[in-house]
Amino acid sequence: MNEIRIGSKVISRDFLLFLIANALLGIAVAVESTSFANRLIEDLNFDMQMRAFLEFPRELPGLLVVFIIGALGFLGDIRTAAVGNIVGGIGLFAFGLVPYGFWPVVVTMMIFSMGQHIYLPLSGAISMTFAKKDNLGRRLGEIQAVNTAMLIVTAAVLYLLYHFLDMSFSVAFSFGAVAMVLAGVVLLFMSPGEKKPKKERFVVKKKYSLFYVLALFFGARRQITFTFVTWLIATIYNQPVQTFVILFFITNVISIFFRPILGIFIDKLGERFVLVFEGGLLLLSCFGFAFAKVLFSPSVALVVVGICFVIDNLFSVGAQMARTTYVRKLADNQNEVSGTLSFSISLDHVLTMSLPFFVGMLWEWNAETGYIYVFLVGAVISIVCMLLANAIRIPERSEHSVSG
Repeated sequence: MNEIRIGSKVISRDFLLFLIANALLGIAVAVESTSFANRLIEDLNFDMQMRAFLEFPRELPGLLVVFIIGALGFLGDIRTAAVGNIVGGIGLFAFGLVPYGFWPVVVTMMIFSMGQHIYLPLSGAISMTFAKKDNLGRRLGEIQAVNTAMLIVTAAVLYLLYHFLDMSFSVAFSFGAVAMVLAGVVLLFMSPGEKKPKKERFVVKKKYSLFYVLALFFGARRQITFTFVTWLIATIYNQPVQTFVILFFITNVISIFFRPILGIFIDKLGERFVLVFEGGLLLLSCFGFAFAKVLFSPSVALVVVGICFVIDNLFSVGAQMARTTYVRKLADNQNEVSGTLSFSISLDHVLTMSLPFFVGMLWEWNAETGYIYVFLVGAVISIVCMLLANAIRIPERSEHSVSG
């Protein structure tokens, strides 16, 4: 494999390209994360019921990802990841331009979501091909830190463009879409790796049972905050898109230092400790989302919700990293990793597709205070996640390197 010298450090050409792709994806993620809810509200006149229902078709590709990745298995992980980003970029571009209409939004978001969900399990598996047995968490943290650095830069630029130039959402989503497509193109320049279909593309084994259940409940917990926190801030606290950009910026400034440290904690303290600790913090953040406005003045409550938003985003990433390294330690060989992660993503969408619709009905039941019940549901799920994470045990054999 070709190597490239950067200053005094020598890294592989493929690793550098992978870092560049992740940096480009940071632009797309920043645009979508900061602007999605406000475009639905300000440009497309979505209400809570429409937003909650949108999660079913938006998350449907996640349920189907195990079959989609399987169908593309002849390409290998890297080429499949490239296809996912190119498809996702096309969907993101179309979403930014689509006029008012529920079904056009559904179609464009499904295309974008398909690309996202294709890349998600493969990114962890590809990342770990650049890691040694004793630094899995650290390597994931380093890769995500590069992604986070671009998120920070993009958030700062978005704030300036929204605040001073009154940039339209369509322009913002176009920038994000181009970056996502370019990320896919960069991946095409990496060495393709294995091209033959893998025998274990879909991995369903008893030894992964706890991991599958963890994926199910952590996915449900993540979906509660992903769907409803932005809506809470935009509607209950009446905040514009600039507020989301600021929160996103703060989160990612912290993340660029936090994620590599968290990776070290995973390596040193283990997945069980990190996931239990993370579940406890997410439990507290749910209480903050639910009761801040009840307990504090509006300005203080907004600060409390903002802090909870930052904590939630930081540690949700930690959960994903820890579950990825947990799979690697259980796997008999590298080929099992992407297949297991793909299946787990499909599995966690059993709840994430339907949960927002039913939980959203709690909010619709009382537009003023219904959100409290939404986040109490999230608190209950967080407790379940903590109990499940505490059951994690790493077999002795998995302390050795994984073959493949």
